[in-house]
Amino acid sequence: MLPLPVLLAFTSAGVCGLFAIVHGALTLLRQRRSVARWAFSGSMAILCVESIAAGLSTAATDLNAFLYWHQFRLVAFSFLPGSWIVFSLCYARGENRGFLYRWRWSLAIAFAAPLFLAIFYGDGYILFRQLRADKELVVLLGWPGQATHFLMILGSVLSLMNLERTYRAAVGTMRWQVKYMLLGLGTLFIARFYTSSQALLYANVHTGMDTINSIGIIVSSLLILRALVRKGNFDIELYPSHEVISNSITILLAGIYLLAVGVLAKIVTLIGGDIAFPLKALGVLVALVLLATLLQSDRFRLHLKQFVSRHFKRPMHDYRTVWKRFTEETASHVRQEELCRSSAALISEIFEALSVSIWVMEKNNRVLELAASTRLAPAGGDSIELSKQEAEALAEQFRGAIRPIELDRVDEPWAKRILEANPKEFAHGGSRIGIPMTARNSLLGLIVVSDRVDGIPFSEQEFDVLGSVGAHTASNLLNRELSNKLVESKELEAFQTMAAFFVHDLKNAASTLNIMVKNLPKHWENPDFREDALRGISKTSERINDLIARLGTVRAELNIETAPTALDDFVASTLESWPPPENVTLDTQLVSKVTAPIDKDQLGSVLLNLVINASEAMAGAEPGHIKVSTALKDSSATIEVRDNGCGMSHEFIQKRLFRPFQTTKQSGIGIGMFQSKMIVEAHGGSLEVDSAKGMGTRFTILIPLEVEKKR
Repeated sequence: MLPLPVLLAFTSAGVCGLFAIVHGALTLLRQRRSVARWAFSGSMAILCVESIAAGLSTAATDLNAFLYWHQFRLVAFSFLPGSWIVFSLCYARGENRGFLYRWRWSLAIAFAAPLFLAIFYGDGYILFRQLRADKELVVLLGWPGQATHFLMILGSVLSLMNLERTYRAAVGTMRWQVKYMLLGLGTLFIARFYTSSQALLYANVHTGMDTINSIGIIVSSLLILRALVRKGNFDIELYPSHEVISNSITILLAGIYLLAVGVLAKIVTLIGGDIAFPLKALGVLVALVLLATLLQSDRFRLHLKQFVSRHFKRPMHDYRTVWKRFTEETASHVRQEELCRSSAALISEIFEALSVSIWVMEKNNRVLELAASTRLAPAGGDSIELSKQEAEALAEQFRGAIRPIELDRVDEPWAKRILEANPKEFAHGGSRIGIPMTARNSLLGLIVVSDRVDGIPFSEQEFDVLGSVGAHTASNLLNRELSNKLVESKELEAFQTMAAFFVHDLKNAASTLNIMVKNLPKHWENPDFREDALRGISKTSERINDLIARLGTVRAELNIETAPTALDDFVASTLESWPPPENVTLDTQLVSKVTAPIDKDQLGSVLLNLVINASEAMAGAEPGHIKVSTALKDSSATIEVRDNGCGMSHEFIQKRLFRPFQTTKQSGIGIGMFQSKMIVEAHGGSLEVDSAKGMGTRFTILIPLEVEKKR
């Protein structure tokens, strides 16, 4: 008969192999194949290979065979940290690709280090062998062997930390679905953490530690099997925070354990040795794990609250604390979906209820739409369509009231419809509670709370708190709705303003074309008319195309590509393409002699826009005069455009000049100065203006000589 350690090793290998084969086959048959499923099957396959090698090494009677299989086991063992870290990053997470990308360098090291050790230091895992006084075979590890156990300790802590993040992000039924998977893997990683820390402490591994590993695999497999029975545990999509958990229980307990074991080891060394030291170290680890499990238990936390409330006269819930949490954690949510999801998670956490669903009234107060839920999906679908009589009865039930009711005790058609859409997940989860969301005597929706931990009924005090929570959520929903209406109103106003200019220019173009069409039959034989008509059609077409292009630039992303350019030469070449009108003189004073980082095309359009605007502003000035000059001011190059035109009022400059669709010209659409300001600021500079009615205008472009360009 096989010895117990060998039997346990082969049993654990069989269990892991069965998991790898069956789960891998099911993954192949599924339409939705995820990285988490493949990582789970691969990790189980590696565990199977490692357990087989551990069993063969323990059963070996020849020392060479023992060394061969134990070294083979260490090689397989070294790839476990990387595979389990991949799984912990992907399991039950909706953004697993993002997590994998952020951890790419850690994963590369986790897989490259074992491969490097196996290829270049394959013979150095084990230094030599010896028999202890109790005839138990002990393997002394070389530095590559110790490195594999260090990787396992690090991988176990990182995997547990990631799984803890997943657990914290899960609420309600979703936490119930992933709980046994996390407990099973936690058992596996804790066993490995203990055996690897002992191997690293003593620089050896003996068969007793292999037995602990085998037992850990078998126990964790039973828990994982319980998790796989629960439907949808691999399909959950949680979104844990990307930030590192500063108060992680995993890191805290790992640090406490390593510190305690280090102190114990030091004491053992000073007093001359203690054969029970490994058992004491195991006791420390088990005590810490039990404490962490107890602290994470929903039932324990609920009973603790009740005990304190009953014996120390402390209320179960503090109104101020609950109100503060809801205010702080929902204030930043703009979208209704985010607000409802956050509110459902808070209600589930505070009141220890696994199933919380928020239904929002839509479509003339006749349809309840599911806005958020701590469950994957209600059995009744994502909407509840009520008849006119049912909707009126529901509104009448909660008219002007915020007190929750027990839906199971309401014998009304509307209550039955809501109960069908919110079935109980647990037979002993207690009554289903309906919390109205009312504001301004209108029912905005309903919060359904059920499946409370241990089925403990809600107290009168908790009903009061739940009523306040419902009113608070309704107020938030109403504020979001009003804010959205205000945004829509602003967008409509902007669209109407833009449309007015757009239609005005198109109307002028259409009028020009209409006159030409009417005159075509009369003057077609006249060559001069045909030439003028073709010229007019071409000019009108260019006007329409220019209008469309200028409107498009308002929404297009501004792309600036700067290059060192001699400022004086740039201004001179730009102004060459613009012949001034007959009544306007153009003077230049280009004396800066600096080289600035600019985009010649973009900044050239700004300069031309300024001089054209200046010439159009001098329609009544005789004679009109424009002066363009360059200079060096502090660490910026400047281009100044000055005219003696009609000028602008201070109010126009402050409120309208640089806003889109604001213009004083009949032929403009009011985006020239808006776009010019954007281009100058994209260069890292600024556009300044100094003007007064009847006193002319001065625009100054300032471009920093050394600045990172903005986009």
